[in-house]
Amino acid sequence: MTRSVVIGIDKGTSSLKTIAVDLATGELVAECGARTPSVYPTAGRHEEDPEQTWATVAGTIRAVVDALGVGTSIAGVGVTGHMGGLWTVGHDGAPVGHAICWPDARATGVLDAVHDRGHLDALFEISGNALIPGTPYPLLAWMKRAEPERYARIRHFFMAKDYVNYRLTGVVATEESDLSFAPCDFRNRRKAEEFFTAFGIEEMSPRLPEVGVSTDLLGTVTAAASAETGLPVGTPVSAGTGDATANMIGIGAAHDGQAVTTIGTSLMNGTSTDHPLLEPAGVGFGFLMPENRWQRQITNSGGGTLCLDWVINTFCPAEVERMARGATTLGDVVRGFARQTEPGSGGLVFHPYLNTAGATAPFLDVNARGSFVDFRPDTSSAELVRAVMEGTALSVRDCYDAMPVRIDEIRLTGGGARSVEWSQIIADVLQKTIVAPDVPESGALGAAMLAAVATGQYADLDAATAQLVRPGRVHEPDPETASTYDEAFAIYRAVLEPLRDVWAATAETERLITA
Repeated sequence: MTRSVVIGIDKGTSSLKTIAVDLATGELVAECGARTPSVYPTAGRHEEDPEQTWATVAGTIRAVVDALGVGTSIAGVGVTGHMGGLWTVGHDGAPVGHAICWPDARATGVLDAVHDRGHLDALFEISGNALIPGTPYPLLAWMKRAEPERYARIRHFFMAKDYVNYRLTGVVATEESDLSFAPCDFRNRRKAEEFFTAFGIEEMSPRLPEVGVSTDLLGTVTAAASAETGLPVGTPVSAGTGDATANMIGIGAAHDGQAVTTIGTSLMNGTSTDHPLLEPAGVGFGFLMPENRWQRQITNSGGGTLCLDWVINTFCPAEVERMARGATTLGDVVRGFARQTEPGSGGLVFHPYLNTAGATAPFLDVNARGSFVDFRPDTSSAELVRAVMEGTALSVRDCYDAMPVRIDEIRLTGGGARSVEWSQIIADVLQKTIVAPDVPESGALGAAMLAAVATGQYADLDAATAQLVRPGRVHEPDPETASTYDEAFAIYRAVLEPLRDVWAATAETERLITA
């Protein structure tokens, strides 16, 4: 009996993954991962050699295809990738130099100049995106000034997953989600000429390729791509999507009232809506979702597992020593501390702003620092650890409160989502249902789901979600903790403004000391 699968490819910033999913059972039947081959020519620069990246992607695809063996039909391929950055091809179809990745900071001065001219607020009102240096328009403006000969050779520019699609199909195109981070006219879902004008790159407007929809078919696998990947010639390839939208689709949160929080180094909080949402103003990102939906995402950079690692490494030396010799695990340490302390951590409140860039959501403050409120002589290590877990949850609540939409359910992903105790704390602090789906590769799965819809395997994403997304753990909020966490959140918010004065004074003192 022939088994039918769909393949999903997630071309990430630091790693990439290719998976094959059984369309009948939702089972992950094959996977292969690899490190993304990055290049760091100087401080603040992050590049990739497109040829090397494609060879690495093709290698993971071939490994998955080989693992499937005979008797398996590949119904389609979907690709996702990190958003932003700049990937270019010339008139000969070859890359115009290295790709520039989204963490790259070379265009910071360009963005500062646009800010000084007073354009950023108006551009946010169009796009719903707080611009960062590593997006296409600032990078193109930088290249026009710094490398004019290279700039003149560009025939098309697009994003990471678009380059993978190009190598698979020979088709030059992008789609709505990556367009939205370029960015675009968020409300009307189209290219915005205002950005080309603001950055002085009007001649690049016609070089942005055709913009498709994520659930559309893009093309089919070429003979050249087949030879490199093992995919059969003619295999359908969907238009794909950016990683932010792929993760939301792959975790099954694409409806009103649903949100996704990723607990990684940072806390990424996003929700899908049936209308364009641009609040909070000047903060976060807006992404175009398939099926005429929008996504709003705001991120507390460094507010997630970075904080938990810090508190354990700093205040729990005995546990660190036991972990180092294999006598315990981080999960067991967190579990033990969380269970030793009552909700509220004895009144201790933590603000999770340990990122060197300060606070990035739901407000911007480059001077922000982490803080404990109500630190006492008898404060225990367990209270410190639980307070940090609660503080990250309070930050999540703060972010969602800043978005004027109803949220009934939050789906968790990322490394922190593996902690049952942390997941329950978030449910209690927000008094919302928390779901931690059994989805190890949500980005690649989201791309695979789009390919399944594009090829007609499922009527829409709802049908694909029902078949392919496994629900996993569900955490219902404990109503008995509501008043405790309401009080903690009130304190968390009340001291923010006084703390901002302290942060500003501290930053000024540091500046004077280092001057």
